[in-house]
Amino acid sequence: MIFNVAQLLKAPVGTSSEADIHEEHIQLDDDFRVIRPLIGHVRMRRTNQCILVDGWIDVTLESICTRCLKQFEQPLRVSFEERFYPSVDVVTGVPLPPVDEEEVFPIDEHHQLDLTEAVRQHMLLHIPMVTLCDENCAGLCAQCGHDLNQGPCNCEPAVDERLNVLKTLLQ
Repeated sequence: MIFNVAQLLKAPVGTSSEADIHEEHIQLDDDFRVIRPLIGHVRMRRTNQCILVDGWIDVTLESICTRCLKQFEQPLRVSFEERFYPSVDVVTGVPLPPVDEEEVFPIDEHHQLDLTEAVRQHMLLHIPMVTLCDENCAGLCAQCGHDLNQGPCNCEPAVDERLNVLKTLLQ
């Protein structure tokens, strides 16, 4: 996901460029495995100080269901918008002073803009806190570990011992 933006940096403010993204074998994060090609679209616009990049990607991750612990494929559509600042002047090649803002992405000395880190960060923000293989996943039995999606188990319901006093009220 590397784009040469030298011509865009030389262009007047407001100039834009668009490109499709198609990455076959990409690993964005150690904790999540991408199992299908990453596809998307990106638009790069020249501003007075930087290149504003926005777009979207479709990615399919190998996830583990929080309830039943099975592996499943989780498709995500991730939209993003980030600013990329040049590190050298495109005309003279003179290094530019660093940008004071903390969360900015650099354009390297060869005028190449790398979207990988920005896409990785936005992907991590789009992953749900609770990953479910199915909205109606029944999970596992808390006593025997049986997968309740395959049917009920033969376990007796657990009763809190502190509530045994209430049983005497029913007699």
